[in-house]
Amino acid sequence: MSAMSSILIIDDEDSYLELCKRYLPEHNFLPPARNYREAADILRRLGDKVDLVLLDVHFDIPEADLLPQDKAALLAKGDANKAIERLRRSQGLHILAAIRERYPDLPVIVMTSRDDLPLEADAERLQAEDYTYLLADDYLDARSLKLQIDAILARRERPVVSDDDPFYWGVTAAMAGLRRRLSILARGRLPIIIQGATGSGKSLVAREFIHPRSQRPGPFVSVDLSTLPTDLMAAHLFGVIKGAYTGATSSRDGVLTRAHGGTLFLDEIGNLSLELQKSLLLVLQEGVFRPVGSVKEITTDIKIIVATNENLAALVRIGRFREDLFMRLNPATAVTLPSLRERRDDFEELLAWFMRQAVAEAYNRDLLAQYAEQRGMTATLPISVGRGVPPRGDARRIHFLLHPSSFKLLHDFEWPGNFRQFAMTLSNLVTFTLVELVERAERIEPEASSEGRPDVIPIPPKIVSDLLRPMTPPEDDIDALLPSGPRHVQIEVLAADSLNAVSCAVERQYLEQLYERCSGELGRMGELLLGDEGAGRKVQLRMNQLGIKLRRLKRKAGG
Repeated sequence: MSAMSSILIIDDEDSYLELCKRYLPEHNFLPPARNYREAADILRRLGDKVDLVLLDVHFDIPEADLLPQDKAALLAKGDANKAIERLRRSQGLHILAAIRERYPDLPVIVMTSRDDLPLEADAERLQAEDYTYLLADDYLDARSLKLQIDAILARRERPVVSDDDPFYWGVTAAMAGLRRRLSILARGRLPIIIQGATGSGKSLVAREFIHPRSQRPGPFVSVDLSTLPTDLMAAHLFGVIKGAYTGATSSRDGVLTRAHGGTLFLDEIGNLSLELQKSLLLVLQEGVFRPVGSVKEITTDIKIIVATNENLAALVRIGRFREDLFMRLNPATAVTLPSLRERRDDFEELLAWFMRQAVAEAYNRDLLAQYAEQRGMTATLPISVGRGVPPRGDARRIHFLLHPSSFKLLHDFEWPGNFRQFAMTLSNLVTFTLVELVERAERIEPEASSEGRPDVIPIPPKIVSDLLRPMTPPEDDIDALLPSGPRHVQIEVLAADSLNAVSCAVERQYLEQLYERCSGELGRMGELLLGDEGAGRKVQLRMNQLGIKLRRLKRKAGG
């Protein structure tokens, strides 16, 4: 880390503080907070100067200092002493819920040295950044904490964005973590599952990111299984010997042979028949396969990456995918590439990156060179994009200017084709804008003067609207497609590490969409869900517990 990080420990004892100060001197550990009241006071005073929180679970503190402050309902149920003891045993989780309500983005590591306090489900539900069970060994505990702390703080640092990278990872901690995870998986021999909607960049990540980092000397071979006829799929994958079937007039190698020593990328793996799934399982288990019509086994050394926009676990349950193959494909480390809609926090940076990619395309690059030459500017200029006119003085950079309403149109569009559709739209946007300026330069360019701004290219709002309109179904069509009523929403259920995680993901989607349908009126949500217009506060608390960022939803609603 370039600067010493400030870490707050919330614990009723000093054992964790002493451990950290002894073994992790590179960090600044603040005076510990003994309860939530003290923690809230420190966070209120220091704000974003606190980089990380280490939070114990068990707090042996007076009843008055325990959360929740109103304990009447808890004490009314059964033995009051047992209820207070349960609060002490799980106090850290109550503190985490309160922290999440005020500081949704603050990283928190939940810790316990007790074997009888399961953390997994609650830590996930309350959006803890990480959790750990400490052992009775100071050195091992310190090493474990150091790994977790360094990884979290590294993800918080704003990464350097390079236009040379074919995939835009963005600047959020989640995307930095995803990139790190894929870097580790790339170096191993185990297969990789990449999940994500169509157009989210699965094949690009496999070809341009994972394969180069696999350090395998062989080629990258890609197969889209959704484009292969069923009766030709076996021959295409495994090869065929002459005479194996009518039309097999010569022996041909399959992609498994061509990918030897390298990487085989199987896109839309859910299209593989059950019979061929068994053959692929043999490749993964034994590293051998048989060409169609052959009795001889061929040995192969390949790293397999599969991609899908389907839920493979669900396909296993309905019998469309072999469970043994699913397990061999390493589902525990499956990664999901988020859709463009899920990366709203990165949208402005994504827009600028894809605009630079669009300008770098041959046709647009030539148009920009003509534009620059007509105006006496250098032909090889870097470009930027934004919603405001940049200050004078840097005429070495061409700035594409989007009106705020145009930015909002692009930001709010659903982008069902994800990044592929986004890139094509921005490419067209650059082309249409530059063609007008190049072909009509003499007629539309004002007289040369000191007031001229050839370095700024306004993008006409009508071009943005015209490009998006054909991809936007009429309102009547949308209404026909959507379930009726504000309480009916569309939910995507994906496999997760636990049933609790699946449940939380479903509830999170439901509440976010309901929030949008209700125009952000929490009272209306409370009335729909609980029959009580005054229950908006309960809805807000639940959304906070699930890690839903109301600020993000409000920004989305307001553009």
